[in-house]
Amino acid sequence: MSKIKPDWNKIYSGLSPKLLGICRRYIPDIYTAEDIVQDSFITAIQKNDQLNDEKALFAWLKKIVVNNALQHIRKHSKDAFISTEPSEIPDTSSEMDHLILEDKNIFIYDFTHEELLSSIDSLPPHHKSVFNLYFIENHSHAEISGLLGITVNTSKSHLLRAKKSVQNYLLNNCVNQNTPKNKIAQVLVIFGLGGLLWAQTFQSTFADFRISPSKKLQIPLDIKTGSIMILSSNKSLKNKMVIGITFLIIMITSVFLLYQKRNVSVKNFTDSSSSGFVNSNEKKALSSIHNASDPPVNKVPVTSSVQNTSENTVKNDQNASSSEKQPEQQKVMEIQKGNKNIINKDSLNETSQKVIIVKKIIKRDTIFIEK
Repeated sequence: MSKIKPDWNKIYSGLSPKLLGICRRYIPDIYTAEDIVQDSFITAIQKNDQLNDEKALFAWLKKIVVNNALQHIRKHSKDAFISTEPSEIPDTSSEMDHLILEDKNIFIYDFTHEELLSSIDSLPPHHKSVFNLYFIENHSHAEISGLLGITVNTSKSHLLRAKKSVQNYLLNNCVNQNTPKNKIAQVLVIFGLGGLLWAQTFQSTFADFRISPSKKLQIPLDIKTGSIMILSSNKSLKNKMVIGITFLIIMITSVFLLYQKRNVSVKNFTDSSSSGFVNSNEKKALSSIHNASDPPVNKVPVTSSVQNTSENTVKNDQNASSSEKQPEQQKVMEIQKGNKNIINKDSLNETSQKVIIVKKIIKRDTIFIEK
């Protein structure tokens, strides 16, 4: 963060007319108000270390001017800001009804800023302070209580009496047959919103109220203006850089997350595909292991020979049962001959293999039949 050396004479020439217009609402004497603005700039120079942002310079100076104006009023009106007496507690049932009726006869007219300023000048100092702080500076009664050192009820009482005085002054001194009417204000009054016109009228009238000072800024010689430093507007540039870096980090993080998600999807697809091939290979491996663990009888050539042998044996057994005269040795030779033929047929182009011959022994019983 860099710092700059302010040119207070240039700042005074640019901001003093508006600050003098603000001070004039509190102080009727223009020369006294101009002295207060001068003193406020000297205070700002002495307390420049309290300013942290160049953009808040006007608001900071305005606060100093208003506080100095209020101190001047309190100093010269010692008996004005007192605690609320029983007679000062507002009677809301009577005074508020009166104010509502008066609203219909006051702000349907357009007033110049000179007329409105004259109505404020007609107020006592303590009423004037509360009126300015509440309607133009937009402070609450609790804030006014802290600024003026009075109770909240006292602030409310001063405001009601100030409104009544302003209404009477405008009606008696400014309203005539040639006074223009405000159509928007008339509509608001018809709908019962006349109370909103107080703050709206005075704030809009004095928002850009300026009075040019008659003398230049006079800085005492014992104040070293060269040591005054105000933070420059590089703070906003720093904020923009932080926002840009944050946005860049978010973009990079988003791209990285999308890339990771895509890699996970491809990996899952590859795993699912490879798992299918592994399963088929595992099945083949298991099948080969299972076939390897079986006895040699289950091999294709042996199984075919055995099955054919069994069929021939069954056929021979049936022939033996039908013709009991055929000797058992002949049956065995036929079985061997049949096996030999089957083996030669199944293994024309294969190497010779051992053949296990299954013999079926039929046990015969002799039955004697008595005649």
